Amino acid sequence: MLANNRNKPHTFVFQELGITLWKLRYPVVLDNINPIKLWPCLRLLLISSDFPILLDDPFVKDVIRAMRINPREVYALTIDQIKILIIPSEFSCYCWWIGTKVISNNLNSICLTTPSLPILKCDIHAKRDLWRQISDIRLNA
Repeated sequence: MLANNRNKPHTFVFQELGITLWKLRYPVVLDNINPIKLWPCLRLLLISSDFPILLDDPFVKDVIRAMRINPREVYALTIDQIKILIIPSEFSCYCWWIGTKVISNNLNSICLTTPSLPILKCDIHAKRDLWRQISDIRLNA
């Protein structure tokens, strides 16, 4: 993607010298960190604060089944991993923020928010709120 910003004084100098400025679309690939590329077929991201949520957890399986999503279309990651995502164009999915606030919605997503899993499993009001969020999604789909 060409950076064509005339507000910066050095841009004019570079153009006079015949130098074209480019802006990296995914600068994370140069940081010596393995970026995470999201598959366009993903329908649900599980985002937690500390460690990725296990998809084998019975409660998580129930939620995935209630959302009518195939487990192969689900990916779990942490907040820190959001910084290294490579998001395909036209990407859209559901994001379940578990035990954390929504810190970024550049994923073009519908967000579900809940407390951490241990709290959620024991708190009937938190469960009820999660099921309400899911049923609102299914009604609007």
